[in-house]
Amino acid sequence: MEDCFNYDSVPLNYLHCLNPDCARSESCLRHLVTLHVPQSVKSIVTVNPANYPMDAGQCPYFRSTVKLRYAWGISTLFDNIPYKKALLLKGMIRTLFPKPTYYRILHKERGLSPAEQAEIAGLFAQACITETPAFDSYTEEYDWGGYHVPKAVNSL
Repeated sequence: MEDCFNYDSVPLNYLHCLNPDCARSESCLRHLVTLHVPQSVKSIVTVNPANYPMDAGQCPYFRSTVKLRYAWGISTLFDNIPYKKALLLKGMIRTLFPKPTYYRILHKERGLSPAEQAEIAGLFAQACITETPAFDSYTEEYDWGGYHVPKAVNSL
């Protein structure tokens, strides 16, 4: 269990798990958030105990506590790339995201998940750029399963 867990980062209505007997509870994000619910929180959404699986290895509610490396900002992404290729890549990256999302990424208001970073690396390879994409900064964040992408707080 982490001592510096910030419950404020838990998405609204995130599913909690109250099963302390689960063999995977020590590495489950849903159980971790349950252990850190502050007294000021009046109610939480939980897994129905009748739905606890017999085999913890097959639990459909399990979310790993392993943090993912999110990338922030693309202002320096094209610095070491020839101008014409940089323009091509910029256009290709803009097609990956809706316009508002692209600008949120550009201005470090939205992080890029590991999968999105891999998509951008794929575009680099497609454009015959051997350089690995380097983003402005990185943070380690929990994977909330699509509820939201974390806001940048501290860069590594």
